[in-house]
Amino acid sequence: MVIKMTSNVFEDVVVREIKLDDLPVLHVFAASQAQTKLPTIIDYHGWTTQTSSELVASYQLVRAGFRVILPTAYLHGSRNDGTDLDRHPEHFWSIVGHSVAEFPRLVQALVTAGISDPARIGVMGTSMGGITAAGVMATQPDVVAGVSLIGSPEPVAFAKDQVAQLPAALQAKLPADLLTQTYTQLASFDLSQHADRLAGRPMFFFNGTADTMVPYKYVHDFEDRFAATPALAQTTFKHLDGGVHHVPHKMHEAAVNFLHEHLIATNE
Repeated sequence: MVIKMTSNVFEDVVVREIKLDDLPVLHVFAASQAQTKLPTIIDYHGWTTQTSSELVASYQLVRAGFRVILPTAYLHGSRNDGTDLDRHPEHFWSIVGHSVAEFPRLVQALVTAGISDPARIGVMGTSMGGITAAGVMATQPDVVAGVSLIGSPEPVAFAKDQVAQLPAALQAKLPADLLTQTYTQLASFDLSQHADRLAGRPMFFFNGTADTMVPYKYVHDFEDRFAATPALAQTTFKHLDGGVHHVPHKMHEAAVNFLHEHLIATNE
């Protein structure tokens, strides 16, 4: 797919289905810069949504000067093995874990191809993808900046609350060792348990205060606990009073401007 642009900088934005280290992604870039080494954003989609759901933000990011990679999450799209995710929500945290673990493979493939600047890599995501973006920032110290939209920096607390909300009969069927293993894995990329790992790097959070899918209380708690610490010196928190599980256009714009400021403008 080619989207016509009005910019006098680039003529077209190209969206191409490719694989990076055997991982399916959408590669979004300006046609005139197909082989140029560019600052790059890896942008993750949400639970049961299509990879292409992030194309609106991708268009804005390309106009801002980025190359954009939209990974297809485990058990989504072409990676689905027949699992009906609507009937099997227990896969949610495994999918997030896969995405966090696969991030370095994507970066290495892009750098090896000579099309991404390893010193200007950013991460972004929406909903489940926003949780993933926060997890990447907790595990990948070379990522320059991150954006989490309607996500959570506290996956352990979120997962425990999800379990607590299940009917008692269903909770009783969950193996204790499986829950312990899941919480331990999530703790490895839980920013609320490793806030120091932000190390002053730019991070942007947006959430709606009335969101029932990914409740605002997690990012609110994270802000209350750590906003005044040096590790969060360049962290921006945005919220919408009464906002639900949706990212307004102006917040996409704010996120793109944030990434441009920290990955492009500082190098100009």
